[in-house]
Amino acid sequence: MGRYYEADAATKNMFDRIREERFEGLDGVKIKLIMDLKPKIDKLRGAMVFASVRLTNEVEKYLVEQNSGNYDYFIFINTLVWDLASEKDKKRILSHELRHCFIDDKGNYKTIRHDIEDFYAEIRLNEDDPMWGQSLSTIAIAKFDQMRGEEKANK
Repeated sequence: MGRYYEADAATKNMFDRIREERFEGLDGVKIKLIMDLKPKIDKLRGAMVFASVRLTNEVEKYLVEQNSGNYDYFIFINTLVWDLASEKDKKRILSHELRHCFIDDKGNYKTIRHDIEDFYAEIRLNEDDPMWGQSLSTIAIAKFDQMRGEEKANK
């Protein structure tokens, strides 16, 4: 098994519901959800990277089109974090990544940076648990450290 694989139906359904409920401006935008087995830590922030989004480039569009259609964005989801996250946190992760997707007034697809560490809209949506990200990151890093320790012990 390689490092990447396609998100399962439950994840795709959750994603579709969030996009439909909160992101009507992204109707028709083709987004591929890709699970990533390699955990990443943002060393500057000291936090686990939950997911990331990026525009597809021309080569990727060509290669993907040959097999399964065309995509405008790829969203990469850290499987370690995903497996540890609650349903509510999974929705938060997907919603956050969708906030990076933007179509300008000329119809060009772009990615946008955070307003601050997060997006103001996401902070308002998560007022009930403002530290959810830090908590999940702490758990994910601890699990990652445990996995690395076990891997070293087994060598």
